[in-house]
Amino acid sequence: MRLKFFTCLLAAGALLASVPTFAQDVQTILSKVAAVYQNAKSYQAQASLTETRQMGGQQQKSTSTISTKYKAPNKLVTIVQGRESMQVYSDGKTMYLYFPEKKQYMKRTAPVSLAQQPGMSGIGSADPSQIGPQLQAIFGMDGKKLPDRNVGGKPVFVLQSTRSGQTPDGKGAFSMKATAFIDKATYMLRQITLEASQSQGAQKVAQIINFTVLSQQINPKLPDSVFTFKPPSGAKEIKAEGMPGAPGMPR
Repeated sequence: MRLKFFTCLLAAGALLASVPTFAQDVQTILSKVAAVYQNAKSYQAQASLTETRQMGGQQQKSTSTISTKYKAPNKLVTIVQGRESMQVYSDGKTMYLYFPEKKQYMKRTAPVSLAQQPGMSGIGSADPSQIGPQLQAIFGMDGKKLPDRNVGGKPVFVLQSTRSGQTPDGKGAFSMKATAFIDKATYMLRQITLEASQSQGAQKVAQIINFTVLSQQINPKLPDSVFTFKPPSGAKEIKAEGMPGAPGMPR
């Protein structure tokens, strides 16, 4: 199942900052992004996720839309619509993963905190407190600041990191480029793109993943009723062994 490509969902915090007149370095920008998201008590967002995979002469492309609502520490509803539609609910006591096409669902005890749950915090997932640390891991060591741009008519900072080397078995090579677009007025993540390729002999696989935040709101008022899930009539429960987290950006 392609859900293994997904891990985390998006964003929030409650600090707005204005951009100084002088150029800011990568660490300054990352620190301000982390400050925005780390103290969010609630959050809601809509995003799109597009993945293009090229192997030889064959190309596969998939697009999903993601809608998420979150209330600290462990309430969540995430609805993914696309080639692999799914819904994730947590009312604070029970977590459900529902597949509409198959009319199947899994359930288990909700984690005490989504921030500590793999796949349930950070870029493209529920609790946004780990967005800052995840961007730091990607861009903190070798990231560089590119010239500012406009995305959707709004000015953004552009951060980029590139890495390359040999595959673990030493028989192939890989390269990766990550680019993040950070809103200059709010220090919120607007978009992140991952471009990766791996080659071994004559075989080459290339993948482009683009995650775009369409809208997001920090600390909205969300009633507890939005996090409630009742299995539809005729839906079948399946084992929750290996139950994944909410989908979002790949690690």
